[in-house]
Amino acid sequence: MVTQNKAGPGARWGLRAKLLASYLAVIALAATTMIVIAEWTAPLFYKGHIDEMVQMFGITDIPEMRRQLSQGFTGAFGSALIVAGTVTLVVALIVSAFVSRQILRSVQRVSHASTRIAAGHYTERLPEMGRDELGELTHSFNRMAEALEATEVRRRELIGTVAHELRTPLTGMRGLTEGLLDGVFRIEEAGPDIIREIRRLERLTQDLSLVTQAEAGVIPVVPIPLSLASQARIACAQFERPFANKGLTLKLVVNHDVQVIADPDRFTQVLVNLLANALRHTQSGGATVWVGHHGKWGRAEVRDTGDGIASEDLPHVFERFYRSDQSRARDADERVGAGVGLTVSQHLIEAMGGAIHLASAEGKGTAVSIDLPMARQNELEAAPTRPA
Repeated sequence: MVTQNKAGPGARWGLRAKLLASYLAVIALAATTMIVIAEWTAPLFYKGHIDEMVQMFGITDIPEMRRQLSQGFTGAFGSALIVAGTVTLVVALIVSAFVSRQILRSVQRVSHASTRIAAGHYTERLPEMGRDELGELTHSFNRMAEALEATEVRRRELIGTVAHELRTPLTGMRGLTEGLLDGVFRIEEAGPDIIREIRRLERLTQDLSLVTQAEAGVIPVVPIPLSLASQARIACAQFERPFANKGLTLKLVVNHDVQVIADPDRFTQVLVNLLANALRHTQSGGATVWVGHHGKWGRAEVRDTGDGIASEDLPHVFERFYRSDQSRARDADERVGAGVGLTVSQHLIEAMGGAIHLASAEGKGTAVSIDLPMARQNELEAAPTRPA
């Protein structure tokens, strides 16, 4: 239940009163300073004018003349200051009330919109007007609202995806179990299928845990200097037989054996994910792992001659649980995961200070490149030796 904290009239007028008081305090200080300086400096300037008048008209009673003129000037000046001060105060009150009302209205809009968002209305937005601080506040508020809305959309998609992923193996297990109870299947027939569905559930829970840890940045990553070529050979060795069994080729091309800063285990995990994707989506030809450097970065690239990815799917390939080929993704093969391999790979590579890029065209294959920072000489000298 969302508790709404509604500000009463006292709170609103408290803010307005503070704004008015601050304006009036500035005006009063400026007026007081003006009056004191004018009272102090005006007679000094006026004395010179009196002397000129005395000399011009030949007045003999100079002291009396000066006294009367000074009194007249002081009285007129004081009256003028009173009238000017009163008019200035009225104008200041009107302007201050208008300005404070505008500021208060903007604050009230932010308060109302934040209350709506707290109630679950994530589409709430504020009109952005001006480039002042209030404009920056509304812009920041709208960006926050957009981020919250995107998070809510991802949360709903995640719940829907997980529910769908769970429904498939559970439905299969229920059907097999009912068949066993009804005597339609024997345990020898249904057992392997039940084990297969259980493995799919285990894989789903592992994927959920892994992607949650990756997005939270809690997967331990220990970057050290390592050889890209050596790590690529380790990953390729795991897939030589699976590629050969499918009638595909797997080649390792070492353009330059560069030393990079990366976690060996996590980097191998990423390469295994990419090679598994290449194996799954390649029907003829094969895959090539290219190792070299790209500018100031060490690069490992996995290219395949597989199905490729449609252009409308490319912006979503690194999103969790996204798969362009849903029918193949639901294949019975338990090696098919829940679609988090690229998501986890991206977070791991970024945690190592690198970047991952994907280029693909439908029917022409896919190329995934990994850029990692190259090791400096002092890092190579200080690097500990890994036990075999």
